[in-house]
Amino acid sequence: MRTYELLVLVRPDFDNEKIASIIARYSEIITNMEGTIITAEKWAKRRLAYEINRIREGIYLIFVFKGTPELSDELDRLLKIDQEIMRHMIVRIDHKLKLEQKLQRERAQRTREGQDEQDEQAEEAAPEAAVVSDDNGESADSN
Repeated sequence: MRTYELLVLVRPDFDNEKIASIIARYSEIITNMEGTIITAEKWAKRRLAYEINRIREGIYLIFVFKGTPELSDELDRLLKIDQEIMRHMIVRIDHKLKLEQKLQRERAQRTREGQDEQDEQAEEAAPEAAVVSDDNGESADSN
């Protein structure tokens, strides 16, 4: 199963009951199609970058869920039909999580390799530092 993020924009004049019913409806659709909800919540009421049907503000709802590509397609179809939804966007985020984990592993490996090189350089420099010279530039060992 893949991990998706669904962002839904609804009208700003909806009350909390209406918003709760929208969240419950789409959560039920996800679970009925064998998906699992990770989070489903009202995110924020924000001013829009541009007007949509003469509306300047909107309430954002965010869902994070695991499901199949068919579930994502069905949600997209239902959200396009729903008159209560102004805009929506479904994004697959599991590949981003895998990419972040891969980058973290590579950084850790480079850090370890860099640390190993520094340790080797320190070991090579240590014997040279052990030789002490007197004021004449001769080593103290050759007296």
